[in-house]
Amino acid sequence: MFTTIILMPFCPPSGRMREPLRHHCAAILLLSLLAFTPLFPHVTHAQDNPFDKAAQASFSGRFVGPEATLRLKPEAGKWTGSLIFKGTTYTLQGENKEGKLEGTFGEEASAFTATSDGDNLSFTAGTFTAKLQRQKLPKLEGVYASKRVKLDFQNKDGGLNGTILFNGKQFQFTATESSGDLEGVFKSGDEAFKFTLINDSSGLSFQTGKFSDPVSWKPQRLQATAFGNAARWTNSLGMVFVKVPGTDAWFSIWDTRGQDYRVYAKDNEGILYNYNGVDHPVSGVTWNDAKKFCKWLTEQERGDRILTANELYRLPTDAEWSLAVGLQDEPGSTPKERNEQVKGVYPWGAQWPPPSRAGNYGDKTAQRQNGWPAIEGYDDGYVYTSPVGSFSANKYGLYDMGGNVAQWCEDFYHGQSGARVLRGSIYQESYPSYLLSSHRVDGPPDREMECWGFRCVLVQGEAK
Repeated sequence: MFTTIILMPFCPPSGRMREPLRHHCAAILLLSLLAFTPLFPHVTHAQDNPFDKAAQASFSGRFVGPEATLRLKPEAGKWTGSLIFKGTTYTLQGENKEGKLEGTFGEEASAFTATSDGDNLSFTAGTFTAKLQRQKLPKLEGVYASKRVKLDFQNKDGGLNGTILFNGKQFQFTATESSGDLEGVFKSGDEAFKFTLINDSSGLSFQTGKFSDPVSWKPQRLQATAFGNAARWTNSLGMVFVKVPGTDAWFSIWDTRGQDYRVYAKDNEGILYNYNGVDHPVSGVTWNDAKKFCKWLTEQERGDRILTANELYRLPTDAEWSLAVGLQDEPGSTPKERNEQVKGVYPWGAQWPPPSRAGNYGDKTAQRQNGWPAIEGYDDGYVYTSPVGSFSANKYGLYDMGGNVAQWCEDFYHGQSGARVLRGSIYQESYPSYLLSSHRVDGPPDREMECWGFRCVLVQGEAK
């Protein structure tokens, strides 16, 4: 059928073909058969490439939730991985079909379907449905260690690499991210071993062969280094701090994250909070909650001899926060009196509307989903909170000094008592005055809101 379709336009009916033309047609047929190349364009259907870029971005990685943990990666023409449900691990395989993942898991080959928008995944098997969130690999720098293994990430030439101290011997390693975990090889001379840094909801675990051990980030500094000439410093939770000129405070470069706060919550029963991902800002915390977190972290790091007795974490003052956002002079003696007194100055500059990717504010994405008012022509791509550091930092290296969640400060809003002050606007605000760098909100210290969070500062000389 294929060769008949090809040749009919070129060949006259049988019996009237001239000799040279018959030879020419035979040559075309022979070349087509030898080359096995169709003369019509070949149409590639979607199912020819089950691992297109969209599917890779949506499904590849580790997804976690209260009921289940799922890890997926493309392998040998299919999606493979594992499902952890009620303490049992099941192997899993599936195929991408019209934007969904369909397959089976376990020895009984139970059927499942999954859909994903990249950050959130819905997994359904029978009547069971789990809502899972992507577990992203944290930024790996510095030392991660246990009593039996030590990884020192040096990350030369832009890659993930460094040294591993294992069984009393030092190796060089290189690694790459793979479906939410880190996979690599460590070598010394002719010896080479594969390893995986597993990134699950409980933290990171180093695994090679049958050996497995949880590892955690270890701060590497002497006492008082944070208050020396260092440009930035990272604490025991991986929170990064920079010095803000004009203040005595080292500011966390981002809002306190879900992954930071949940460590505190594990050590303290009955702690209530929200977060949309481990790298999103924690929210739903009161001023009292934020202060307790700072006190807990101070005590932890003093006990570990990371901080000295006169170093502590606290919330920024209203005046410190103003300097950190770039406001030098504000009239008024209380936060209430200073509220919105500096006009036309925003965290991104003086222009309105904000430029693209200025921060997480009330935008077209949120308007389409929730009907909220939006800044005209502005779309940051997030309905609710965004991962910390998603947008540009300010001149001091601080992220989200506007938008995402509002941030508790130390001060009383009215000056002496009552409500406390919050700064920084929120993810659903679109009204120009609410986005001013000088805008403030007052909140009772025992009130929590899903759009309120906090940022820590580290200070010296305030023993409490």
